[in-house]
Amino acid sequence: MRARTEQEWIHLLKDGDELKPDQEYIHQTRKKLLYEARKLRSKREKKKVWRMIWPSMMAVAIAAILVITTLNQVNPPVQRSASHNSLGTASKTSATNKETKVFIYQTHSQESFETKEVAGYNPKKNVRTVGKKLGTYLNKESVPTAVNTTDYVKQLLKKKMEYKEIYELSRNSVKEAIKTYPNVQLLLDIHRDGEIKNRQSTTTKVDGKNVATVLFIIYKNQPYTSENTKLAIELDKTLNELYPGVSRGVVQKDKGIASVPSYNQDLHEGSIMVNIGGVENTLKEETRTAKMLAKAIKVVLKEEAD
Repeated sequence: MRARTEQEWIHLLKDGDELKPDQEYIHQTRKKLLYEARKLRSKREKKKVWRMIWPSMMAVAIAAILVITTLNQVNPPVQRSASHNSLGTASKTSATNKETKVFIYQTHSQESFETKEVAGYNPKKNVRTVGKKLGTYLNKESVPTAVNTTDYVKQLLKKKMEYKEIYELSRNSVKEAIKTYPNVQLLLDIHRDGEIKNRQSTTTKVDGKNVATVLFIIYKNQPYTSENTKLAIELDKTLNELYPGVSRGVVQKDKGIASVPSYNQDLHEGSIMVNIGGVENTLKEETRTAKMLAKAIKVVLKEEAD
């Protein structure tokens, strides 16, 4: 039997399945490369901007010092009482805050759509836009809602943390929300599906218009898995009763990432991850779905209250 040449062995290795990475590996690698590239670009842009604005900042600072000095000489500062809130009404806990029933946040804050890239991220047009729309529609439906628009990706870059650590940042927001809104019933982490060339499954039609589909995700083996699953099933059922085909169902996963294996679902009995549409959907399609999801949430929370 003739021995294979070195070139033949190379071709055999190249064509072998062992060298073909699975889709999950490709997905994670793309995300990591994108994250590293954005981090490098951010550093360069900061240095460039700093060199440009430094002279102006110094001039403004000197002018501000002169103005403050002059004003203090004319009108001495008034002493504030100990009870004064330096943050003003923005940090005030109002009656509306205490009645908040839904809290919305977006861990992967820059996940975008209208792209062919699985790791498509955009600092402006992203899932935070969808989260804000959902909050607006819920408030119009008389469901008191608070929306956290924190850009966790931006924080991640600033803190020089690993991509997998991003849930540690959003986890702090969820803990704070549970304390701030004692009557909160639903905590939604809004995402979009990362599958590419899958527009058919992330899109359907309602009244002749394209809308993004919804997928509810629950993580198993958590303290509130049973409660979270029950609530997700009710949302799925109600959404499809109101708008057939809009919900793709409820998916249960065995585990999350190592740093936060629960994806924050161990913190509350109403914590759910929600994928609205995918990378190939449009903002209009996402927005239409947000409006429909708001109506379904209103129905489910009313039934829970009764």
